[in-house]
Amino acid sequence: MGQLHLNVLRHLLRPVRGGAAALLIVFAFLLSIAARGGLMGIPMVVILGSWFFKYAYILFDHTVRGFDEPPVLDIHMVNPVDEQRPLAQLVILGLIYAAVDVAHRTMGSGVALTIAVAAALFLPASVAVLGLEGNILKAAYPVAWVRIVVGLGPMYVLVLAIIAGYTLLIALWVRWELPILVGIAIFMFCFLSVFSVLGGVLYERRHQLGLETWASPERTQERRQAEDLRQSDRDVAEAYGQMRAGSHTRAWEQLQTWLASRAHAPEDYRWLCARVVSWGDPRYITRLTEEYVDRLLTLKRNGEALDVVAARLANDAAFRPKSAMATLQIARLAAAGGSSKRVARTLLADFSTRYAGDPCVPAAAALAQQLDTGSLSE
Repeated sequence: MGQLHLNVLRHLLRPVRGGAAALLIVFAFLLSIAARGGLMGIPMVVILGSWFFKYAYILFDHTVRGFDEPPVLDIHMVNPVDEQRPLAQLVILGLIYAAVDVAHRTMGSGVALTIAVAAALFLPASVAVLGLEGNILKAAYPVAWVRIVVGLGPMYVLVLAIIAGYTLLIALWVRWELPILVGIAIFMFCFLSVFSVLGGVLYERRHQLGLETWASPERTQERRQAEDLRQSDRDVAEAYGQMRAGSHTRAWEQLQTWLASRAHAPEDYRWLCARVVSWGDPRYITRLTEEYVDRLLTLKRNGEALDVVAARLANDAAFRPKSAMATLQIARLAAAGGSSKRVARTLLADFSTRYAGDPCVPAAAALAQQLDTGSLSE
């Protein structure tokens, strides 16, 4: 089973977890008592029903924003002034009924049936628009429904299939005459599950629909990266303070510890070089660039190593890689490139004096001669 299917299943079963499960148990018990109370139970049914439908939209919000655990119902959520979407949806259903009734009386039962079926198929889209926008006019606008359907694609068909399955389940409950407590619990679960799935598929298609979420893998990664950047800035600032205080050994150890904690990633060397270059002490950027080049060569990222050396030479003509072998390797790379021969000549100009006695000197001298005689094509 793919990750998407697992996610949809998780959305489907969300009402049996956390605050939603507690609400199902308590409300089903209270509503079953109210149902036996006759006229005396009507006020309780109205109040609990109002709270339940408001919670359904709150669960939708929670899901579409990327939160996995269902919310716990509290007094602020059931504020009659604050949450009006269930009433707005009831008004939309009333408008649909009126349209069907007018069509039946003026254009016949065939047209009325067509409108009723179309409205039923687009009803989840209307709920989605109302849940996202909180605007009854947009939720009653057929063009907005179509946009949701197109944005969800096959997932909208999945939502319709789930609704059909739940409708069949409720019909079986009525036919089998199950205890009223069980029946109410089944109905409430199905209703909340539909809202959870609808919010869930919107979340899964958030990129296609352009939805902003509060919690998502992308936002989690962004927060981690932002915190990581803040911590890195603090570590580098501490090393800079050590440098300003004259504690160069401790400053360098601080930088090395930071790099080691990040597995000496080339991207971190690049980031650190961009900050150290402005410290005012060229020894740090020189030494750091030496290690950066060595790391790139070790990883066989030769082109990047050549670019780093060329960029450093443009600011400091006296810069050389850390070892004779690394210098010769960069010089060979530069000599092989038509636009980098000047870098090769710069690296080889003082090779024999800088690395006197090193086994690489003869090879460097031969390469320099090839460059001078033109035996390497320009």
